[in-house]
Amino acid sequence: MELDSEKVYKGVAMLREQGHLMVGRIQFDKRWWEIDGCLLVSPDEIEHIADGVYSFSDLKELCIKRSADEKR
Repeated sequence: MELDSEKVYKGVAMLREQGHLMVGRIQFDKRWWEIDGCLLVSPDEIEHIADGVYSFSDLKELCIKRSADEKR
């Protein structure tokens, strides 16, 4: 199991400051972060938030797209 990096904790803190509920989970033998009880994101995706690569709304769109792709 991989451990979260400093950037992940920074991203989690940023999202919490924005009012999001962040819960760490282990699923499929991998670390994930659940946001607001409905979005499951990887540590890499949280790092992208910390780095400013994309916003929360961008992350939400990526999660919705990934979920749709997985259902196909």
